[in-house]
Amino acid sequence: MVTIPDKRLTIRDIAALAKVGTSTVSRVLNNSGYVKAEVRARIDAVIAQTRYTPSEPAKQLKSRRSGLIGVIIPKINSYTTGEVVAGISATLAPSRCQMLLANTDNSVAQEQEAYDLFRRQRVAGVLHLATTVNDPLVDAMREAGLPMVLIGQDASHLGIASVIQNERSAARMMTEHLIENGHRRIGLVTVGEEDIQVGGERTAGYLEALQAHGLSVDPELIVRTSFKAEAGEEAAERLLRLTGSRRCTAILAVTDRLAVGAMACLHDHGIRVPQDMAVAGVGDSDMARMVRPALSTVHYDYAGTGAQAAQLMMDMLDAQHSDAARIVMPYRLALRRST
Repeated sequence: MVTIPDKRLTIRDIAALAKVGTSTVSRVLNNSGYVKAEVRARIDAVIAQTRYTPSEPAKQLKSRRSGLIGVIIPKINSYTTGEVVAGISATLAPSRCQMLLANTDNSVAQEQEAYDLFRRQRVAGVLHLATTVNDPLVDAMREAGLPMVLIGQDASHLGIASVIQNERSAARMMTEHLIENGHRRIGLVTVGEEDIQVGGERTAGYLEALQAHGLSVDPELIVRTSFKAEAGEEAAERLLRLTGSRRCTAILAVTDRLAVGAMACLHDHGIRVPQDMAVAGVGDSDMARMVRPALSTVHYDYAGTGAQAAQLMMDMLDAQHSDAARIVMPYRLALRRST
């Protein structure tokens, strides 16, 4: 029978009780390196009898990193953010890593502060649900010196691993769906180009579809706005100022929130969807399925996106190197009654 000391046990105590060196106990605890079967059994027996558990802070100090993964999000009350974070959480759970969330409210300055906080907290790595990639942000990333994966923006050309949606292709495919339904003047409600993927790539997909079908690009049909739902209403109001043959017969919004805002405006003006004007969005949020008529949109697997990013981070940490991987997630059209 092992005599259990009347104090919190250390790895040295376990080694002494099992009559082995501390490095041998460490190999058993971390399941790393060769240990003879009979020696491993003896150490396991001592651990079981003493109910020994390794000190997590000591393990972290030895590895020079914590069991925390920093997660930077642009907006906490967002369907997209919630789904991505759920995917991250589910993937990190088996490894016993915990998330340290930083909500930045779409502020680059707060993103920079988050990187400084994570560096001081000695997080193992950073998963960043980004809305832009600019020089101040890249500088903050470099200064943090942490493994990182960008979600939603492509920074692979800067040597930063990225998990993105196929934005241009998705927007082009939805625009082509509207064209195939007979629409020739399609309004676009989009956001600023500083958001490279949503404001840039989705807009580019819309333009490519028009050009591929020989349709002229009318700048009056393109409205740039913010991400707020009321911005969708305001953008639709601007499009409705065009009359007669100048008015669009369909609206593509680069997010579901903007599309639902546009539908609210059309409803207030007595314009029927889709009989008088078709409306489509991007993202397949919960509101897309609940609004009436149900919204045609592009379905992205946001939970799967978060899971991919988290797995990429774990692979990077296990291998102790950072490859600038670039993962492009699949998508599909979710066609409903609004078109």
